[in-house]
Amino acid sequence: MTQTGDQLPHWTLEDAYGSVTDERYTKELAHVQDLMKTLSEHLDHDLSFDEVVQWMPVYEDAFVGISSLISFAYCASAIDVTDTNASSAFGQTQMIAAQLDAIGQPLFKMLGTLAEDDPRWENEAVAHWRFNTLEKKNSWKSGLTSEQSRLINEFAGSSFYPLDAVYKRLNKRLAVKAKNSAGEEVTLTYSQCVGVLKGATDPALRETAQEAVNAWYKQHADDYVDVLNLLHGFRKVQFHEAGLTDWMKPSLEQNRMSREALDAAIECIHNRIDEIREAIRVRAPFFGRDVMKACDFFAPIPVKSADKAAYIPYDEAIKTVKAALVEVNPDIPAFIDMMLQNHWLDARVDANKGGGAFYSRFNRFKQTRVFTTYQGSFASVIQQSHELGHAFHYWVMRDMPTNLTEFPMTLTEVASTFNEANLRRYCAAHSQSDEERLAILWQELVSCANFCLQLPVRMDFEKRFIARRQEGLVKTAEAEQMMQDVWHEYMGDAIEDCDPYLWCYKLHFYMTDQYIYNYAYMVGYLMSQGLCREQQKRGADFPRFYREFLRDTGRMTVDGLIQKHMGMDATTPEFWNQCIDQACSYIKEFKELTAKMKVKA
Repeated sequence: MTQTGDQLPHWTLEDAYGSVTDERYTKELAHVQDLMKTLSEHLDHDLSFDEVVQWMPVYEDAFVGISSLISFAYCASAIDVTDTNASSAFGQTQMIAAQLDAIGQPLFKMLGTLAEDDPRWENEAVAHWRFNTLEKKNSWKSGLTSEQSRLINEFAGSSFYPLDAVYKRLNKRLAVKAKNSAGEEVTLTYSQCVGVLKGATDPALRETAQEAVNAWYKQHADDYVDVLNLLHGFRKVQFHEAGLTDWMKPSLEQNRMSREALDAAIECIHNRIDEIREAIRVRAPFFGRDVMKACDFFAPIPVKSADKAAYIPYDEAIKTVKAALVEVNPDIPAFIDMMLQNHWLDARVDANKGGGAFYSRFNRFKQTRVFTTYQGSFASVIQQSHELGHAFHYWVMRDMPTNLTEFPMTLTEVASTFNEANLRRYCAAHSQSDEERLAILWQELVSCANFCLQLPVRMDFEKRFIARRQEGLVKTAEAEQMMQDVWHEYMGDAIEDCDPYLWCYKLHFYMTDQYIYNYAYMVGYLMSQGLCREQQKRGADFPRFYREFLRDTGRMTVDGLIQKHMGMDATTPEFWNQCIDQACSYIKEFKELTAKMKVKA
């Protein structure tokens, strides 16, 4: 029986700020602005260590407040895309955060003069800022003067951060017609189209939705290329003013990953690309095809109409997730119960909601939020475990200073994809038939192809777009050709067509707070496969190991974390190849099971 949206869990924002027009929100905003005014009056010169000790707690208070407001405004705009106040507030708070970063530069300039073994680092006001100080000292932003930072921040507030709202408004216009297998015409909004393309069970609906989406974005592609040109045009000027010629450096810095480590991961994928493409090829016959179509990339395993996959009630889904994750950490089931009891998780199907799924947290209140749209499929169950992985990641760190809980996107995606792996393994072990186990292995193949092929497609498209943008405005036809080229470079002959407007409908290309972060998912997935190896090796000691691993993600780089906790070098192929070994092992299992079942694959 299909549940209605009203029966699915919904979150509340009332125990935080309520809304962006609520007195609690405006009071926090005024508090942050007052703190910034005070700081700007006292940090206008080279500081002594005693002055840093005096003013660092004030900076930290403002940092906690503005980070909470940014997250809150984003959540409010996602839960209701018609809330223009929330969209505006999101842009405003991002600008204020950039201003705070500029105001605080003298604090970190002074701390940057301290040697790593200087005893002054033991002072409780600054001890937890040592890692961030080193980051800021070596940051590309250090090339900007205070006046340049001020002008850039003012321009960002008026013309850069609002592009997030522009992108959302563009997608709000999308309404297309598609047909289901019964021949019925349905109208789909943007978020509904994303849901269909992410794994609707109806093959006709997937195919006609993909065709309709392609037609709509082809008609409106000029608008989207304009937004991308504006986004990267702003960054181009910003980087130029900082004296930066390497436009990849800010992304690597933001993701706390060395170029050598990223290059090693990509090289391993390229070297094994034909092996990885098998995760697509072996699924094509299930759709009655020799070669898969792009609209079926995320599709669940087809089932006979008489044995159609049943809707999985939400309560049953959560029960399965809790059972699957208890061995990851015995505290996870109680944590999930708390999330539901506190109404910190939203899973409703609602036309006013934004597309996709995410987690967020309000640092001021030590609260987290999970945003999803539950469709009742196994893929939807996986999505619940994924986002709850993010939330639990923060939860085990909430007692730490806020700045040390700010882990980069590369490490954000580890806990989420590791949760997925554990859920699939649990469901496979408890499957009641070969058919059930095959369906679970199918999802492993979807993940392998997604993270090792589609994510690099998205990264390379973005890199090519940015490289071309350094020379001038990118034309729509150029963007379209870039996507075609990079798609076929990674997908090869495993998919007969292309997802030509992925660069239009995928939100990740239009983030104003993240820069070239598509590859973070690939890195997080591969690291999670490495964690699967650690889990097998460590047995009962794994929960302790995993907790300590997570708690270091806000104070170490990707390279450092892998070295410390896994004893491997992220800049060499050895680490990434053993991660790919784990990911590709599911392809072998899938082939063996289909052979046993005498299924053509």
